[in-house]
Amino acid sequence: MERATINFSEEPQTVEEVLKGENAKKWEIAMQKKYDSVVVNNTWYLVPLPKGSKPISCKWVFKIKHGVDGGIEHYKAKLVARGFT
Repeated sequence: MERATINFSEEPQTVEEVLKGENAKKWEIAMQKKYDSVVVNNTWYLVPLPKGSKPISCKWVFKIKHGVDGGIEHYKAKLVARGFT
């Protein structure tokens, strides 16, 4: 039985890496799709920050989804809250 190896190092860790990488346009499309989905589904909305409060920061997480043949199926971006802040 053959085993396929996937190089996860091709997944960027920061937005800066996304913008400088060779697949920048594909990642930008994935980010825009996620943002549009959040807005359309009313997942969250911006509100004024109450006095004395600190905002919860967020970050983008990037994953490459591979098909059964090991090829790239699509690029996925998630916007996640940093709940520890």
